Amino acid sequence: MDIRDWLVRKGLEKPRPVKNNFLFLLPVVGANPSAGFIYGAGLTYAYQSRDGSTRLSTVSSNASYSTKRLVNLNVKTNLFALGNRLFLNGDWRYFVISETTYGLGSSIITSGQSLRYALTRFHEIASFKLASNLFAGVGIHYDHQFHIDDKTVDAGDTAKSYHYRYSIRNGFNSRQYTTSGYSLNLLFDNRDNPINAYKGYYININYRINETTLGSAKNSSVLLTEYRSFFSLDGEKRRQILALWLYGNYLISGNLPYLMLPAVGYDQRQKSGRGYPFGRFRGEAMLYAETEYRFPISVRTGILGGVVFCNLTSTSDQQEKIRLLNYVQPAYGAGLRIMVDKMSRTRLQLDGAIGNRKFGLYFGIRETF
Repeated sequence: MDIRDWLVRKGLEKPRPVKNNFLFLLPVVGANPSAGFIYGAGLTYAYQSRDGSTRLSTVSSNASYSTKRLVNLNVKTNLFALGNRLFLNGDWRYFVISETTYGLGSSIITSGQSLRYALTRFHEIASFKLASNLFAGVGIHYDHQFHIDDKTVDAGDTAKSYHYRYSIRNGFNSRQYTTSGYSLNLLFDNRDNPINAYKGYYININYRINETTLGSAKNSSVLLTEYRSFFSLDGEKRRQILALWLYGNYLISGNLPYLMLPAVGYDQRQKSGRGYPFGRFRGEAMLYAETEYRFPISVRTGILGGVVFCNLTSTSDQQEKIRLLNYVQPAYGAGLRIMVDKMSRTRLQLDGAIGNRKFGLYFGIRETF
């Protein structure tokens, strides 16, 4: 049991009233060759508002800086208001990031190329309740990538650069571009908890329309589909959970800039693709599937838990006539979970994953999905 439970049990501390909110801060410390030494802080906040909303609202944020001048500032929100009748979903970011890109498609034979760029993003979706657990709404979306530094181009190899060749072929400025538009959204969510679900379903459909009249470099339309489900394998105990995540992102019409194409790790919370680097697989369309088995290690209290998982990724490349599922790349791994708040079920995440015979470590707050 945790220390507070033990103190209450021994009569050394009085029981505290149940809270309707939870705030957790986590230091961010790390290092890798492309970023150097990284330091900062992450935050997660969960609450039930006092306007009659019974659903749990969440806010997560991260602020970090590295010795190689990389910046990560982001705020992601999932907020319920007006007695659960209004749902607000936000994704605001400012990045200065270094990324290794491997071209389009999900073949593993391509070599990596270094890109450094800045990103400003503002996404906000407002959805209104249509029926029990069903919401529909509209969103605004703005993405601007700039100061794009392509190391392959800098070395004089424009013919070899994935990013430069794609940009020139599709009429984009290879140093900066904007994708701006609006979206139509449909959401079904009957999960018992958005942070760590024991049961329920989550279905999200987002159709985004980018237009030059709204500042976009090119006209385009993109369809995003997402499905998650959670099943208890031990009945009402709800300690052993089988979770499934299916994610699809498709360019329907027009052209997208290279760094806006569907890619692994590009989902809102940047959680897809454990076992592979951020952006490792990219294409005009992407399919991603992941399943995870969650189980208790400390059976009585649930403070310490474990997970095992596997995932599959496939992306397309129209230029090379590579279709979805022509190449499917797997990854697998396991991890530990430490409960830090029982009300919201917030847990610390420590995972190890293997993809293409390479090992990666993943730290975080909350479940992967």
